[in-house]
Amino acid sequence: MSQPERAPHRTALAYEIASDPHWVTAGSTRQGGPLELPERRATRSSAGTPYNLTVYDLALELDSDLAEFAERHSVDVEIPTGRTAVADYAARLAERGGAARAEYEELCFLHDLRAALAIGDADDLLGKLVCPACKCWSLVGTRAPSGARAVACRVVRCAPEPGTPRVHSLRAVVRHHFKPRRDATAA
Repeated sequence: MSQPERAPHRTALAYEIASDPHWVTAGSTRQGGPLELPERRATRSSAGTPYNLTVYDLALELDSDLAEFAERHSVDVEIPTGRTAVADYAARLAERGGAARAEYEELCFLHDLRAALAIGDADDLLGKLVCPACKCWSLVGTRAPSGARAVACRVVRCAPEPGTPRVHSLRAVVRHHFKPRRDATAA
């Protein structure tokens, strides 16, 4: 064992998307319908953006969240710099178990869900999640009134008012998804 062992973890979906030439091309994540938001546009005095800023923002959010996770769970060791170094360090911290592992799993799943919604490929992930209110597998990607990515329940009985679907934040849905594991480890 001459090589130091790296933490076993799969690459986050945001990083995979950021490394794929198709998704980093400007305009590749443009969506219509309830997910549509005005795209960032260059002013007339500058050229268009050659890089997909949505994908770049997803990778930056993941970097920031992993760095915060590492700061919270670090043990008096200097946190490394650089995208892959911080991601590896966070995965090693999560291997210690307990609350760090649960928080890391939730963080990774949340960012995978955000990235899948950004590229319009969230059906597989949303199919594994139940609505926190009615416990049905009926979630679809949408936008919250604030513009943030969210999920809505398609069940009519779950709606707070007729014609208005119940909308949940991604974080609330992920916490609900991992709640049985947290309860089992706490007991």
